[in-house]
Amino acid sequence: MNYSVYLRGWTDDGELPNIDVTELTPSNLEKLMASIMPALQTLIFNIIVALIIYIIGRKLISFLLKLLDKFLKHTSIDVGVSNFLMSVARVLLYVFLVFMIVGQLGVNTASIVTVLGAAGLAISMSLQGSLANVAGGILILLMKPFKVGDYVSTTFGDGTVKEIGLVYTSITTIDNRVLTIPNGSLSNSAVFDASAMSERRLDLSVGISYDSDLKKAKEVMERVYLSCPSVIADKGVDVHISSLGDSAVVVEAFGWVPGSEYLKAKWYITEEIKLQFDAEGIKIPYPQMDVHVDSAGVAEAAK
Repeated sequence: MNYSVYLRGWTDDGELPNIDVTELTPSNLEKLMASIMPALQTLIFNIIVALIIYIIGRKLISFLLKLLDKFLKHTSIDVGVSNFLMSVARVLLYVFLVFMIVGQLGVNTASIVTVLGAAGLAISMSLQGSLANVAGGILILLMKPFKVGDYVSTTFGDGTVKEIGLVYTSITTIDNRVLTIPNGSLSNSAVFDASAMSERRLDLSVGISYDSDLKKAKEVMERVYLSCPSVIADKGVDVHISSLGDSAVVVEAFGWVPGSEYLKAKWYITEEIKLQFDAEGIKIPYPQMDVHVDSAGVAEAAK
């Protein structure tokens, strides 16, 4: 029994001629190469065009992103929203570039969209937590409960907002550490924005002993507040008795300071109150235990 083995090649009209390997003469090889050459030339041409599209596309994307960045900087848009729009624009432009390159190479883009849709669905089911963070990031950028540069207090820590991303928000703490918080958790928790108002009220309370001069203590606290350079004297200082505790009279005072100088003013006033109380002989009580020994009972036990 004779078996024939065939080589199949491409031709311009799309037909695939059969060539017996036993007939691989120079003329037949030349015919085979002639049938393959048009398709090969088309493939090489498409690859070259795809490379040109890639090179020009990258430069064009870089140019468009620079234009968008300059435009956003000249607007009053928040920095976080600006970064978000830049990220979205970068992703969309590169996706469009990839589809152009793939289409130039002859790949059916419709099938790619179908595959990407199915893959996206599977990925979204497995990354529900991350998608919740993305949704939280979009809410923060659109609703603007705080912005980049604000000093915020959260359940995760306090600090200055460094960056609001799609998934995480970065906060720089006072000791220069970076705290990264998932946006999903941050958007669902309470956030105190200390920079939302230009001025803040500084409240301090100190317990003094019942034997100390109450009026003098109030005068000292008012004097210390007014001596602080950060306190806004025009808004006045209020000093009053907050409560009568078990072992101390609680004196409370408050004054207004610029939000940016809140911590500096608090540290200064706290230290000065202690120093001035010591100088005026005003005592700040602290927990202590008095032990009384029953001498009669001890003598009875010794017999």
